[in-house]
Amino acid sequence: MRISAILSALAAATLVSAGQYHSPSSTLSSVKVSPGGYIIEYHDTIAHMDAYSALRFHQVDYNVRHEYSVFHGSAISVNSAHDGPAIAAIPGIKNVWPITLHAMPKVLASKLNMTDPQVVSDHRMTGVDIVHIKLKLTGRGVKVGVLDTGIDYKHPAFANPGSRAGCFGPTCRVAYGWDFVGDAYNGTNAPVPGPNPMDCFGHGTHVAGIIGANALNLTADPKPVQPFVGVAPEATLGAYRIFGCEGSSGDDVILAAMERAAADGMDIINMSLGGGSSYRSSPTAVLGDKLVARGVALSAAAGNDGSQGVWMVSDTGLGDLSYSVASIDNIYGFYNSFTYAGDAYPYLQSNAWGQPIFLPANATLLPLFESNGKLSDGCDAALYKAVAKSIKGKIVLVYGDVTRCRSDARGTLAKKAGAIGMLFQTTPLGLAALLGAPEFPMASIENKAGDSLLAAYKANPRATFTWSHQASNFLVEGGGAPSDFTSHGLDGELRSKPDIAAPGGNILSTYPLAKGGYALLSGTSMATPYVSGSHALYIQAKHTKRRGDEIRAVFKNTATRTTNVGSKSLSSVARQGAGLINVLNAILTTASISPDHIDLLDTNHLLKTTTIVITNSGQTTETFTLSHIPADALNSYPTHNSFPLPTPIIEADYATVSFSNPKVVIPAGQSATITLRFTEPKAGKSSQFPIYSGYIIAKPASKDGIPLHVPYTGLKGDFSQVPIMDTDSGFPAIHNFDLVNGTSTLLSKNGGYTFDMTTHVPVIMTRLGSHTPSAEIRIFESESDTFVGFMASKVSGNAVGPAGRSLNTDEKGTLVFSNWIWDGSIVTPAGGDNPTAMTQPKTLSSGTYRIVVASQKKFTHGDYPADYEVFDMGSVKF
Repeated sequence: MRISAILSALAAATLVSAGQYHSPSSTLSSVKVSPGGYIIEYHDTIAHMDAYSALRFHQVDYNVRHEYSVFHGSAISVNSAHDGPAIAAIPGIKNVWPITLHAMPKVLASKLNMTDPQVVSDHRMTGVDIVHIKLKLTGRGVKVGVLDTGIDYKHPAFANPGSRAGCFGPTCRVAYGWDFVGDAYNGTNAPVPGPNPMDCFGHGTHVAGIIGANALNLTADPKPVQPFVGVAPEATLGAYRIFGCEGSSGDDVILAAMERAAADGMDIINMSLGGGSSYRSSPTAVLGDKLVARGVALSAAAGNDGSQGVWMVSDTGLGDLSYSVASIDNIYGFYNSFTYAGDAYPYLQSNAWGQPIFLPANATLLPLFESNGKLSDGCDAALYKAVAKSIKGKIVLVYGDVTRCRSDARGTLAKKAGAIGMLFQTTPLGLAALLGAPEFPMASIENKAGDSLLAAYKANPRATFTWSHQASNFLVEGGGAPSDFTSHGLDGELRSKPDIAAPGGNILSTYPLAKGGYALLSGTSMATPYVSGSHALYIQAKHTKRRGDEIRAVFKNTATRTTNVGSKSLSSVARQGAGLINVLNAILTTASISPDHIDLLDTNHLLKTTTIVITNSGQTTETFTLSHIPADALNSYPTHNSFPLPTPIIEADYATVSFSNPKVVIPAGQSATITLRFTEPKAGKSSQFPIYSGYIIAKPASKDGIPLHVPYTGLKGDFSQVPIMDTDSGFPAIHNFDLVNGTSTLLSKNGGYTFDMTTHVPVIMTRLGSHTPSAEIRIFESESDTFVGFMASKVSGNAVGPAGRSLNTDEKGTLVFSNWIWDGSIVTPAGGDNPTAMTQPKTLSSGTYRIVVASQKKFTHGDYPADYEVFDMGSVKF
């Protein structure tokens, strides 16, 4: 009876289609896969045992790593010669992914020192301070699962009231959790799971502290330099450790932790994880949407690739129902300061000095000027000689450009010349961390502070300094604006991501006790838990648990729109999403708008007409006035460049919007539908593909009514013509790779090259500047010009399938591209209803073959060659 049931299920599965194999994204230098490891998703009618029977029937030798219920699949290690495409072709298998390794979450060093006194004033930016004080909300009764490096649950900031230390277990703040990996796990070795999710790295403890630490009135050491409290200081935490003490983690482990967190009853799952620019088909994004549909909220980091340009939002948060969270810099800081000419200025002392600066009260300023009258960077020794008679006993002001030399070199020159201190005017803004020169007072000051000092000096060169003896609160230059590191959207389908922003720049939180107890870090990793904590406050306030995407919509409706530093126009939706989360507004609003965002797509698919629905959940009739506020447009292709600019050019390319009814009266408990008509911007060149955006505003007439908004995004131009291959940098390219010496030689694309495929093989190098539904390397038999298959590389996988864009450079500043080392193997379409299903690789017989790099254009059907960027690499013989 059992065998009959299995055969019936598999027969039904064959009627569906062959499964889809998702090639690993080779567009990021950091992407690695676990050899022989695969995540498989079954068709809905297939049970675990049915799938395992099918694998054995097809002679697949495997071990099960993890089983998933909500995801409906397994992670396996394959010991036989079967690869991903072969597994995907087995009846009953719906999707197959290679197990991808995710690097340990990386955060950015703060612009401040970890030991500097700080005040967690980010709550003033979001209304959380009022929610705590007036509404008395703390997240009590809400469960937040932290998938990360673990939590140092012994930290006193996680202790129960009256206790001096935290604990782990049912009666503790960190009440749930599991260690999925063990200390020694690095992604390439076998995990050793256990019950103790203690953090030995630090990231997870910092994240957990943002969600729910309480560092007020601590009686046990260590105490923070400035008391602070997390967003939801009484929320129950779950610690799901998916990283060891260093290295990476496989997404098979991450999926298991997601399901465990959901099974433990977590209301919110926090995933402050990095990821690549890809599509929403990653396993974590797929499972995320399934969990949200079951009532769990998912908060994921948008990524820290702001310096890489557009199309770089991380993949975990790309699900339709999850949060993708951008970062906003903290608006306040608690700094040491000095007074000059009657005005106070914050400063950040150098690492070499490492303490507050106290200089004589009669010390005066000496700006160091170039011959053209501009402030010097202080790298030229001759300039110090020129002011030798006046520099002694002075505090030198220099421009903080680091192009020519470091701060220690400048400090040494100034000290040798007789100066008693040095101030750096930071460029472009903020307070920069300086190495400094030993035993010489040096500090960075904000850019605007440098301009003010120069103006005051010119008015009175004899003005003196007064140095503070205690720290004070200051508005931070650049605070309240999108962090420069936060990743730009949109995604590869012109979907509006990120969704929302939260404080993530310069955030003080808990750190493992063995590492000092507290740390000041920056990153979307810090913004993401802020949203998770906010979600907990909302659930507590409403005494009910709505679906995660429904609460996300409320936060998006009521967020605070932000501007870039020094700008009066709103920052692009592709950077801040709906804006900075405003928890107080979200809790107090009695109205909502759906949908929570509008994707206008491109010129050829422009959503010219759409509708929004405004619902009045209040007790009285409300009148709403509709309006439109445009946001910055982002031009990444001003010179028709093939790779997007690292920093897009901001333009005033504004769409126009008309309303079927600019004012609506909605009775209590009722809704109204308004038709919107969009016209794309007149400004901006369609050949440069500017991303334009803005907000639809619904302002209530009542005095206490909270305005609502919906963000929209669009692209002027034909999305299918956005460059994919980085031809400006010489890609694609073909090289002759010497397997013995490990060297390669660039070849022309004329072809006619012979390889023995033993010591010398061809290598195809590609570099993608934007997404493609299918990044392909096609192989043709030269004489007949017959297509024989797609290149199969043992190193890089099969050269067919969706791919996100490449990073511009890696952390070392090296250009990022992909290498496809070819040994003569190909894969071919498996047939059936699924056009992406491929056969097992096979090796071509000796002959002459033409290699063609082809990338499917976005928003196309995939007809070859009309719908592709095509590059003929010439013929090779082996």
